[in-house]
Amino acid sequence: MFISNAHLSYFTTPLGVDLEIKSGESILLLGNSGCGKTSLLKAIAGFSDLEAGEIETDGKRVAMLLQNPFHQIIMQYVRDELSFPLKNAGKNKDEAMFEINKIAELLQIEHLLDRDISTLSFGETQLVMIAATCLTEADIYLMDEPTSHLDPPAIKIFYSCMREMAKSGKSICITSQSPDEYCFNDKVWIMDRGCIKAQFSTNECPEAFTVNNIILDSDLVEKRLMEIGQ
Repeated sequence: MFISNAHLSYFTTPLGVDLEIKSGESILLLGNSGCGKTSLLKAIAGFSDLEAGEIETDGKRVAMLLQNPFHQIIMQYVRDELSFPLKNAGKNKDEAMFEINKIAELLQIEHLLDRDISTLSFGETQLVMIAATCLTEADIYLMDEPTSHLDPPAIKIFYSCMREMAKSGKSICITSQSPDEYCFNDKVWIMDRGCIKAQFSTNECPEAFTVNNIILDSDLVEKRLMEIGQ
């Protein structure tokens, strides 16, 4: 997928660079609230138009997890929610059951399969909707702040699932406000006011974060613990 000469709607500055998401690649899109991360994902997904420029998907299918997972819920029960995209794809009952069990195991939500979604916590709902998005047949997966309500163990589980999808050739773009998540991805894009300010590979991130004064959450916690201990 290639994005060229793009300018997001409602922003005064253009994207600034041409972007490419390759097959089997996972990209972390970082930036403060309101910087345009969601706008970019929605444009890629076809939910909104660019002010200028073009997005070439070469016929590849796109699936997107919305920032608020409650806006995506269709069914009442978890198993039915996960079955919905598979039925749309024409999977038979046995195929659907296999796919559901597989993603449930990857995301460790087997114990939620027979639950009413309304009884789940926000984090549990987020994991269920991540699973539903992953079960949607697509080549490009856009995840809008999927870890915002997950605890650290669940974040690791989520990224383990993303690694498996990337290994199968899927293209993945994940938005976050947590720079610490760079280590789970192949590349990092830094966004500000509708513009991509910088791009780094995972290996470049530690030095690039220091140069650009991007502070990791883990560093902030360590600093605070040292202050408490004084």
